[in-house]
Amino acid sequence: MSLRPRHILGFTLGFALILATAAPAAAQGQGRVAGAVTDENGNPLAGVRITATNPAANPPQFVTTTDDDGRFAILGLVSGQWMFRADCIDACGERNGSPRGYGPSEGPSNITQTRNPPIDFTLGRVRHPLAQMLGDEAVAGIDLDAIDARIAASDAAFNSGRYQEAIAGYEATLGQLPALTSLHFNIGNAYSQLNDQDAAIAAFERALANDPMNQDVLIARARARLANGTADAADRQLLEDAASSLSASREDLYNQGEQAFARGATGEAAQWYERANMVDPNWGLPLFKLALVALNTGDMESAKEYFQRVIDVNDPTAAAETAQAQATLNALP
Repeated sequence: MSLRPRHILGFTLGFALILATAAPAAAQGQGRVAGAVTDENGNPLAGVRITATNPAANPPQFVTTTDDDGRFAILGLVSGQWMFRADCIDACGERNGSPRGYGPSEGPSNITQTRNPPIDFTLGRVRHPLAQMLGDEAVAGIDLDAIDARIAASDAAFNSGRYQEAIAGYEATLGQLPALTSLHFNIGNAYSQLNDQDAAIAAFERALANDPMNQDVLIARARARLANGTADAADRQLLEDAASSLSASREDLYNQGEQAFARGATGEAAQWYERANMVDPNWGLPLFKLALVALNTGDMESAKEYFQRVIDVNDPTAAAETAQAQATLNALP
């Protein structure tokens, strides 16, 4: 807030005095305050809501708005400490050329029944979140609302399993706004869902080039490396740590099961698969692997039960496993 008390040099007849709705005059003081509201460039802001509040007063609040010149005045304040606040959102923001409005500003002022210094506010325009994140220079000349819409459409495509469409949308956004490097992470995740782990790793590398310590990206890259057989000791440790956390994802838990299964530790593998199933009971992969573990240990009844559960959940991301579960179940005595 910019509250700039200054001496009043005069009050012209042309200055419109705006009176807020209040209690009868007998209950009011005669304290008067005036001021102006401008933006960061000194331009007057019209239609700004001005609120004066003093819980100990009667009435405790006065409300008015600025005129076309950004000026306001309030009459009827009792002596004491008042809090003044300026708000400009919605229609006020539109009126003053800032669809997202202006940030509020407030501050106290001691009011007397004699001449009071003016209360002036300077309000900052609310900037688009991308402008705040990337800087005005990076987004200059770009329709950020259109960028928002394209990212939302890409996210919707991803969540609906239309991964190629999502990738195309994210890449188109990066072509227009290269500074939005976090989208490389989204692209990498989409390629992982398509089981194109080389492309996924390349996308994660691009994301890490700008944010090398991002744990989410590091873990995603480690998963992709594990899937294509290029994971190193650091990757495996990272995945183990992620799986051991309270917020472990189903993928982290499943990957630990895969590593245990590959080295023949079927009991350990089963524990990891069961934990993955607890996180997402409708995910077909850990159920299928639990069926394989049961087969490896000669537990046919449990194997049949898990194969049937794979069929029942009918997970579209595990279509091949579902078909194999049905074929195996049909072949078992």
